[in-house]
Amino acid sequence: MKKMMRCLAIGLFAAVWLMYGIPASGAEQTYKIRLTLYWPPSHHLVKTANFFSDRVKEHTQGRVVVEVYPSGQLYSQAESLKAVSMGSIEMSDEFMGKAETIDPLWGVVQTNMFVLTDYQMLWKYFDHPKFREIIGGLYINKMKVKPLFIVASGSYMMLTNSKNPISKPADLSKKLIRVPSKSIMEMINLWGGKGVIMSSGEQIMAMQVGTVDGSWTSLGDGVSRQIWDVQKYAMLFQSCVTHPFVINMRFFNSLPQGLQKGIEKAALETQDHGRKELEKIEAEQIKILKSKMTVHALTAKETEAWAQTIQPLIDKWVKATGEKGKALRDIMVQVRKDVLAGK
Repeated sequence: MKKMMRCLAIGLFAAVWLMYGIPASGAEQTYKIRLTLYWPPSHHLVKTANFFSDRVKEHTQGRVVVEVYPSGQLYSQAESLKAVSMGSIEMSDEFMGKAETIDPLWGVVQTNMFVLTDYQMLWKYFDHPKFREIIGGLYINKMKVKPLFIVASGSYMMLTNSKNPISKPADLSKKLIRVPSKSIMEMINLWGGKGVIMSSGEQIMAMQVGTVDGSWTSLGDGVSRQIWDVQKYAMLFQSCVTHPFVINMRFFNSLPQGLQKGIEKAALETQDHGRKELEKIEAEQIKILKSKMTVHALTAKETEAWAQTIQPLIDKWVKATGEKGKALRDIMVQVRKDVLAGK
């Protein structure tokens, strides 16, 4: 009798342990993605990140939760890519040109200046299979991160200054200009100014105290940070600052396949939403900017003149990046021709 009771007790204990002691099964387990951005909450990329968070929750039935951290709360612009690469955090949005110090191919986004001059050209180029193959492979092989979707912090760029209006390269002579990357610094230097690499979050204070005279930044960044508080003049032109949202590969591959598909579906929806929103937002941002600063928008003729001045830098970049760089540049030029021809 005692032996039977002991067996029943052991059996009851085993049943209770099976019910409460075993970790949740794969079907029940939830996952958290921390997404770091260095933009302020008002910036459209933070709003895009929040949209992504909502879509992920929907497409994974709440099993994947994306927590969005703006304003560099977790990592600065300089730190974020390395943090995702190392697995210190799961996701970030990245200014592509920032990584060109690792491989010059990432500088391709700067070679689109004065070439990809409308939204159709931009999105057609970034969605080209060869672009995705080369750039996606670069992120995966060099940084162990996967680009989930590609949007932009802005399709319109600004060159700002408080000393005099800017409409031609000579207007930058001897001026210190904040830039986001090495390749843009080379452009500013070529035009007679001096580029100073600095994160977007540091630029307002730098202009306020006179560390730099002006800035090369996106329209959205300038408006969200109210750049008119420290600058008087802006030259406006359409190109693009490319921002892929990347995820740590090891983390992504560790997820059940169904959740991976849910995240990828959310990413495609977010990419489409983010691009459409950018087009709407920039139309409003241009109005705001013109009401706050003296703005010169480049004409088609002026754009061509600026493009000719940087051709030596383009040639240098193509030489440094070999066949892949040449392929990316050739596709870019062909996309422009196709769009202008109505294809």
